[in-house]
Amino acid sequence: MKIYKGLLNTVGVLLLMAIGGVLALATAHFYSNPFDLLSQKRNTEITHSLQREEQVVLLSLGVQEIENASQDKTFFDFKIPGTTRTSHVQFSFDAKVGIEGEDVKVEEAGNNRYIVSIPEFIFIGHENLNVKLINEENGVLSWVTPDIDQNEMLQKVLSDELQDEHIEKNEDTLREQAASFYKRIVEGIDPSATLEFKYS
Repeated sequence: MKIYKGLLNTVGVLLLMAIGGVLALATAHFYSNPFDLLSQKRNTEITHSLQREEQVVLLSLGVQEIENASQDKTFFDFKIPGTTRTSHVQFSFDAKVGIEGEDVKVEEAGNNRYIVSIPEFIFIGHENLNVKLINEENGVLSWVTPDIDQNEMLQKVLSDELQDEHIEKNEDTLREQAASFYKRIVEGIDPSATLEFKYS
């Protein structure tokens, strides 16, 4: 009986030692260097904050374009004299230019540095549209010619070619705005972090 009790005591001591060892290893794992855990958490937070799913508007451009359009009444592909309609229309609007937030890539570079890859700038949309008829010239028989469609004229003003032209003219400003936008986000999390930007 005494041998049995002694054996139980020995097993109990060994079990307590094993549990203590496991707890010691766990404690050492989680608390040996708390700064590593904090740094990892901060890095994850910065990376997630820079990666957004929505479009990011970086710049609002005041655009003013004058579009001219002319059309005639035809008969078997021949223009009928005096039926010409001509319109000169001014379109003014605020163009929104930015990037696709989900296409921004963030890479940790060590020493609290991050490389942020900015995708190509895109035309996101427009607002505050103002349409003004500057001049209209109509022939004596122009009443037989359909009115000129101003929506078609607007689509020419918003063509991909003109959108690319506005983006190209403001490339430097857009890069500055992108850098400023993401730096403000990171400074709110870790002011000591350094960002390096790459542009498409």
